[in-house]
Amino acid sequence: MTLIVDILNRAARHCSVTPPSSWLTATELEHVGLRDDYLLEAVEDVLDRIDMPTPIGKQYTIPSDGSEVYALPSDFRRLARSDLAVYETTTTRRRAWPITSDGEWTNLKEIGSTGAERFYRLSGYDGAWSIAFYDEPSAAIEMIVSYVSQLWVASSAGAFKEALTDAGDASLLPRRLLESGIVWRFRRRNGLAYEDVLREYEMHMQRMSDDTRGRRTISYGATPSMRPWQVPVPDFIPSS
Repeated sequence: MTLIVDILNRAARHCSVTPPSSWLTATELEHVGLRDDYLLEAVEDVLDRIDMPTPIGKQYTIPSDGSEVYALPSDFRRLARSDLAVYETTTTRRRAWPITSDGEWTNLKEIGSTGAERFYRLSGYDGAWSIAFYDEPSAAIEMIVSYVSQLWVASSAGAFKEALTDAGDASLLPRRLLESGIVWRFRRRNGLAYEDVLREYEMHMQRMSDDTRGRRTISYGATPSMRPWQVPVPDFIPSS
């Protein structure tokens, strides 16, 4: 991992800006822009576009108690983009299906039947997200939620956080990705040519995305095989 102040120093030199004696206390407009605007914009862009591995990518286990709504961790940013972003710990690992509109959710509850499926809906805002399920999982079922965390900074003590607060703080995100993300935003804001650095940034972004996905397949038109969690099974099957 690279110290965030070192990333800012390198980016500043690329922008022909003299680095300050301390990035934590710097108040010059150019320094504030690099630290509080362009760096954070680059970080947010990466977290929004890439499902990062642990420790930024996390799993949260909801110990169900029969309730409909459960609070999510305070560092929750968004769900992982995966078919199994939300699933239950039954033998079939059945996935839950997303509901994105209030009207659809209300209609589902008024109908009162989900068949063999379970649905979920997210609500809230940064620092206070929650997830609701229908039908409600019983106390015997745990729900697993895979998500992307807001915490991209590692302190010298090994704790994770979402902002630079100490000169010893390190970035969990790649140095070159953040540097190019800072520089092209600085150049664009100041009316300078930035397309070459933007291409470099997108190249690093694509490489990071490819590396984090790991397993990739090539399809030649064959019908994909079924997995146990893709076969709907009722929660209760009568004996006769």
